[in-house]
Order: sequence, then structure tokens, then C-alpha cells
Amino acid sequence: MSFTAVWPINDVNDADAADELTVSAPEDVDTLLSRLAEPGAGPAVIEHQDRELITDTEGLLGSPGSTKIPDHDVAAAIHAGFGYLTYADPDHDYSTLQGDPASPEYRSEYVDYPAGAGVPVGVLAAALKDFLATAQRPTCVEWQPA
Repeated sequence: MSFTAVWPINDVNDADAADELTVSAPEDVDTLLSRLAEPGAGPAVIEHQDRELITDTEGLLGSPGSTKIPDHDVAAAIHAGFGYLTYADPDHDYSTLQGDPASPEYRSEYVDYPAGAGVPVGVLAAALKDFLATAQRPTCVEWQPA
């Protein structure tokens, strides 16, 4: 099983700067998180390759009904020393982690995380390793509506 993570990089010299990593082993999750902790790294959009694609009936990526898109929406970030994760799929409404009340809000162009949604980076790592292995919403963490 594997997933691909793509994230923007805030670079004053390159407005289109971004990075990507395909994660296929648990140790790759640790590599991903270290790269997301680098200065300028934004939240990663994550697509699991072992999940179903669905028809884009709303026309999000072209003419309605002409494109297949992932059946899930997952994003992960590291900010101020905390790990953040959002998740949605046909069986689960859009949600974020129930985290440390001291974790700050984190807003980005793609996804916003409320204050209190950040967890220790090791907890985020465990959640992403669970997602890698199961292709399902991680069960080793607590969720709250986003």
C-alpha cells in the first residue's frame, strides 16, 4: 500500500514551489513529517493509492462526469511543533483531530485547523502509519467535527 503527499513551499523566489513524496513504508511517514516540519512547508494533500476513485459529478476537475477523483480528502501539516490532520470520506464527515487545547490555530490556503486540533508529532505519525496500512480513517486518534 502507498499514498502520495503533495505540499506547497512558501518561497519568495518561486511562487510555484512545491514538493511531493510517495510513502510506501512506515519509515517513509517519518521522512514526510520531517519534510513538513521544514521552514516554508505547507499542509500536504494526501491521496491513498489503494482507495477507490469516484466520478467527479460536480466538475471540480473539468467537465462534470468526465474525471475520476479520490473518494477521500486528507491533509496533514506540522505547525508550531504540533501535528495536524484532517480527514473525510464517504463514511466520515470532514473532521480534524481532537488535540492539545494549547495547540494554536493554523490557517493555510488549502486547509484550516482550529486551535486545539494539534497533537504531538508522534501521534500524527502513528495516525498516518495507520492510514498507510489500512487505507481507512485512522482509529488510533480521536476525531472531532472540523
